[in-house]
Amino acid sequence: MAADPGPRILVVEDDVDSREALAELLVDHGYVVDTAGDGREAEAMVERDPPALIISDVQMAGGDGLSVVRHLKAGPEHASIPIILVSGLGAPAGEVAGLDLGADDYLAKPLNISVLLARIRAHLRRAVQHRDLDRRSLVDALTGVLNRRGIVAVLQRERERSARSGASLSLALVDVDRFKRINDVHGHAAGDSVLRDVARALVVNARIADDVGRLGGDELVMVLVDTEVAGAARLAARLRSLRVVVTTAVGEELVGLSCGTATLRAGETVDALVARADEAMYADKRGRASRELVAAETASPPGVPAAHSR
Repeated sequence: MAADPGPRILVVEDDVDSREALAELLVDHGYVVDTAGDGREAEAMVERDPPALIISDVQMAGGDGLSVVRHLKAGPEHASIPIILVSGLGAPAGEVAGLDLGADDYLAKPLNISVLLARIRAHLRRAVQHRDLDRRSLVDALTGVLNRRGIVAVLQRERERSARSGASLSLALVDVDRFKRINDVHGHAAGDSVLRDVARALVVNARIADDVGRLGGDELVMVLVDTEVAGAARLAARLRSLRVVVTTAVGEELVGLSCGTATLRAGETVDALVARADEAMYADKRGRASRELVAAETASPPGVPAAHSR
């Protein structure tokens, strides 16, 4: 059985011989290697398909290594990619400038291959550790879906993708009906159980490309990529039909959900999109205030089939 390919490294170097020699060396040590002839080409390649690590020369005619660092470290999308700068200048000012801009390492030419490989391994280990820590910091401990920070980051990323590609982006905001009563009458353990069940129901109803998160309290959201107004409305109707079972000392109750949706408008911020979905959700809640909490005859389990289209 063939071994899994190693991490992908992008080598940025305008000297063809140096670029090819370094790429061949890295391939021999198990890495997958892409190459770019200057900083501008490298930036475009990272936007299309981010590598695990970048090794960049400092001095290049078409966008130098410092410009690569400045561009990629400026925003959150690629800031976590380790960048090792290499230079034959041997000037401390260049090393200081690169590190101040956010480069993760700086090596002088001619390269000591053993040191380079050790630095690569160290930065890749650190990147994996940081990703794991960051991933845990984005998860809601109670429900297992994304927390507020995580879902806002997803929304910001998808908003930027929508602005670039023109793809539709919608948001569904879900609120548990009479949640305060559940906590007051049955206790917070019952309320926590409801939130976990609702989160599980949203995950079941999400496509692979969608994300589910908890904004706080009993408000949960679904980020619906490539979904227009009509598709979001169909999903909202399905979510409103769900019922979650609350087990109490005297039997079971069925809890319903209120849902509002919003589809991203040109130039709209993430905060404005969330606010419109929130307003739509509360309008739905007000319009359905007379809905019976106990409605066993109309109940459907939270685990409805996941396969669906919008």
